[in-house]
Amino acid sequence: MPSVENQELNLFDKKRRIVAAAHEEIKARGILGLRVANVAARSGCSVASMYRCFGGRDVLLAEVLMALYEESFERQFAVVRDRLGGTGPITVDDIVASIPLPQYEGAKKDHALRSQVLAVAGTNPVLRARLAESLTAKRRMLATVLDDLAARLPAGVELDREVITVLVFNITWQYNDLLGDSGITNEQYTALLRRLIAR
Repeated sequence: MPSVENQELNLFDKKRRIVAAAHEEIKARGILGLRVANVAARSGCSVASMYRCFGGRDVLLAEVLMALYEESFERQFAVVRDRLGGTGPITVDDIVASIPLPQYEGAKKDHALRSQVLAVAGTNPVLRARLAESLTAKRRMLATVLDDLAARLPAGVELDREVITVLVFNITWQYNDLLGDSGITNEQYTALLRRLIAR
């Protein structure tokens, strides 16, 4: 009989394979096209074994969608770190340049993914709880970032933290994508940010 440690490693490896297979299925077929039988076949596990590992489709879907959502967030946050990292002085223009614009390489893909994640979260309580937990942590992280930025701005320049928080967490660019040429351009958004974020 395998040791408890080996059983845990086997379970971890099986879960990793299942999540990777589900990730590939979603990339190939979209969230709505995800089929448990296809994930099981791709991962080399039985459907029953997959359900034992995750307890159901909702838990598996939450695991995979949260990983995709976090990857998308990390790509955008890397831009902020690159542009605002360090300890030296910054300007409002530096902050504006670090905020993700409505249109960037991969924007439609990221926006579509977030739309799908939000749609699934409406009916998947596991995903909804994990997404809420993730967003709460990101709001706390934003508060820490804003504290740092405020200390590095020129004397007399003050950030409007409420406006920045609303812009970062409450604008859904998915709607803007649907408007096509009538949507907000990067230039319009940048000008709006300059007017709004500093007093």
